[in-house]
Amino acid sequence: MIKTELNYGDVYLVPKKTVVDSRKECDTSVQFGPRRFDMPVYASNMKSVVSAETSELFAAQNWFYTMHRFNVDAVAFTRAMQEKGLFASISVGVNEDTHEQLDALKQAGLTPEYMTLDIANAWCVKAERMIKHIKQLFPGTFLIGGNIATAEAARDLESWGCDAIKAGIAGGRVCITKNKTGFHRPMISTVQDCVAAVKVPVIADGGIVEHGDIAKALACGASMVMAGSLFAGYDESAGEIVEINGKHYKEYFGSASQFNKGAYVNVEGKKILVEYKGSIGKLLRELKEDLQSSISYAGGNTLQALRNAELIQVRR
Repeated sequence: MIKTELNYGDVYLVPKKTVVDSRKECDTSVQFGPRRFDMPVYASNMKSVVSAETSELFAAQNWFYTMHRFNVDAVAFTRAMQEKGLFASISVGVNEDTHEQLDALKQAGLTPEYMTLDIANAWCVKAERMIKHIKQLFPGTFLIGGNIATAEAARDLESWGCDAIKAGIAGGRVCITKNKTGFHRPMISTVQDCVAAVKVPVIADGGIVEHGDIAKALACGASMVMAGSLFAGYDESAGEIVEINGKHYKEYFGSASQFNKGAYVNVEGKKILVEYKGSIGKLLRELKEDLQSSISYAGGNTLQALRNAELIQVRR
C-alpha cells in the first residue's frame, strides 16, 4: 500500500475571526532553548547562506542563527560572539575533526549556548555516539540534532539527548538527494509526524517557497522554521556575486554539492544563481509583517494561535 503525503503547496489554513484591532499587535516571538527570539524562522546553516558577519547581524537583531560547520574555527567564533555580548550557535559533524573542535572548546573554557549536530541523516549510530558525547562534555549547551524525517527517528534522537530536533530530508531547493537516491518525505507530513512523536521542539527544515509556508509549518506544530533560498541573494548573505549580461546574482549551493565539498564525491547538492536582492532588512521586516498577518487570520495574538489553525488539503 502506498501512502499519500502532503507538502506545503498541498494545504492552506482556514481563516478565523480576527480578535486584534491591528495585526501589529500580534506577537511573533518564540522561546527557543535558553533565549527568546523575535521570530520563529532562521537561515539555513549553509556556507552559501550564512557567514560570521551574517550570524552577528541575526544575533544583534534577536533572530536565531546557526553558523555553518565548514572550515570554521569554533573556538574563535564562539569567543568572538560571546565577547560582543551576543550568543554563540555553532554546527558540528560526526567525524574526527569534530572531536578536535569539541576538545578545543573545552580546553578554552568556552560553551556555545547552542550547538547543531548537522548531518544528512542523523538517524545513525555515529550521530547517537556524538550526541551522547556532546551532552557529556557540554551539558549546558542546547543541542539540536538533525536531520531526520520520521517519528521513530525523532524519538530516538530525543532519547539520545537532543534538546530539539531538525526535521526534513531532501526538501531544499538545492538538494538533489531525492533525485540521486529516491529518498524524501513531503514537509507537512514530516513535521506533523515528528511533532506528535516527541516532547522537545521540532524545527521544520526545507521546502519553504512562500512566506505563508512558515505559518503552515508552525500550524503543524513546528517551534522553528529553517529556510535556505529564502535568505539567499542579499548583501548580508554569504555567497559570491556573479554578473551576467549586466544583471547581478549570488551563488547558492547545497552543503552536499561539489562546490561545498571541493570534489565530486557523494554529491547530493547543486548550485544555482539567485537574483541579487539588495539589503536583507526589507526581508526581515516583511517576514515579520506577514507572520503577524497569519496570526491575526488564525484568530489570536501570539504564535500559539497557529497551533490551533485548521489545515485543509487542496487540489493543485
